[in-house]
Parts: sequence; C-alpha cells; structure tokens
Amino acid sequence: MTTRSITPIDKSGFGAYVNFSVEGQVFDSSFSKFLLEALESHSVLILKEAALQSETFVGLATSIGDLEILPEAEKRNTKFPAIFDLTNIGEDGHIVQFDEPQSVFLRGTERWHTDSSFREIPCLCTLLNAVEVPEHGGNTLFADMRAAYKAIPADLKLIVDPLKVVHSYAYSRANNPGKLEEMSQAELDKYPPATHPLIRTHADGSRSFYMGGHASHIEDMPVDEGRNLLSELLEISTQEQFVYSHQWSPGDLVIWDNRSTLHRLEPYDIAGDRRIMRRITVKGTETVR
Repeated sequence: MTTRSITPIDKSGFGAYVNFSVEGQVFDSSFSKFLLEALESHSVLILKEAALQSETFVGLATSIGDLEILPEAEKRNTKFPAIFDLTNIGEDGHIVQFDEPQSVFLRGTERWHTDSSFREIPCLCTLLNAVEVPEHGGNTLFADMRAAYKAIPADLKLIVDPLKVVHSYAYSRANNPGKLEEMSQAELDKYPPATHPLIRTHADGSRSFYMGGHASHIEDMPVDEGRNLLSELLEISTQEQFVYSHQWSPGDLVIWDNRSTLHRLEPYDIAGDRRIMRRITVKGTETVR
C-alpha cells in the first residue's frame, strides 16, 4: 500500500508538508484525489527531496489536470514544453547580466501575483521544483487570500464584494521592474485582457481576494482610483500574519493553489548567485466566480 501523509506547517492550516514516494508512484485517480483535496485544505504543499526527472515531473502534474503552455517560448523546455525553466543561467552556462531580458523577467516575479490570471480561465495550480538555489535570499513567499479576506471588516467587504478587476498580461509586462520587449500585435491578440471578480468564491463556499501583478484596474472605476484601491488591498492582504515564506533546498517540490494565494520571489543577488527552478502550471477548468 502506498503511504501518503499530510502535516500542516502550523495551526493556521495554510501550507502543509506532504509525504509520498515519487519513485514507483502510480499517478492514478487516487493520487490525484489526494493532491487536490490537500490543495483545497492547505493551498500550499511541500514535498522534500523530490529531484524529479522530466517525465516524472510531467506525469505528476498531469495527474492533477491538463498542462498550460506558457507564453514565453524561449523559456520552455525543448523536449517537454509544459516545463518552464525559471533560471538566471544563460544558454552558455553563465549567470545572465542584471539588465538582460531573462533577468528582468525574473525580477518581475518579485511582485505579488497569481499565475495566469490574465486568462479567461486562469490556472488551477503551479508546481515548482528546485534544482539549484542561492545561499542567501531567493525564498518564495505565499499569501493566504482566504484568511486575508476573512479578516477585513464588514464595511470593507460591502465595498469590495461586487467589484470586478481587469487582468492584463500586457499591463504586467509593461510594469516589470526593467524593460521587456513590447508585445507584438499577434501576442496582444492571443492574450487579451480578462475580467474576473475581485472576490473569488470557491467550491466550498469560502471566499478570497483574487488580484495581484496582472490586475490592471477595476472595471467601471476611474483607473487611478481603482489602482489605488488594489494597492491598498494588496498591502492589507500580504501582511506578515497571512504569509508563509518557503526557504528552498535543492529537490524541494512546492505545489500551490493559484485560486486562493498570491506569491512572489524574495530578492537575491540575481547577477551573482545561481538559481535554477523548473515550473509546470496546471490549467483551470472553470471561470472565476
């Protein structure tokens, strides 16, 4: 019998260590049910010492759902296009310069965001497997959007509950902390803005903020006013009491639910310390409600 266990990080229940043997694991419906239920309950799952071969990584992710192919073609694994290499190492094996596009893109992930919210049907979850990590910095921070929404006062809930937010890939790229190449018209057509409720309702009836770096503005509100409100809500919802900081070790696998969390990269010496992470994103199956 396959042994699987879940150990919450703390009494809040946000984040949990999962334990199962990757070698010889059958990625069947039972395994899928285990992971999905754990994600629903804890939002962030950590498996230690899981240095995954590409085939195994893809197989594990596919057990959860269909896989996204991300927009940046140059970062896709050539043999397994669903694997997205998040690294500051160039093709020549050396660390890229601070202002090179590869580094600029990574610095963009230092902002709070939820993956793929610019899609009409955003993703379900993301899997990130650590290959090389810096000695200092480079943690990934996760914020609990359910707990943050639950904690705000009732009068603020009345204000935010009916609001809808326009999420835009073009907007987030344009606001990267560095210059990225402008999107072509074909890319703009392929990734048009998507509008989602600011407050997301989950299958169990719980509610959470749904915003982050791709959130351009609030529908039917002056742009500056809406962006100011989003900034205020982001500051509220990423306070220390809502955040788990994951300090990476090589081989760590972290799976997080993008429907109920925000995340960001903690800055590190991106032009001096090597960091190699491999990512897969699992498609969502429904629009935000």
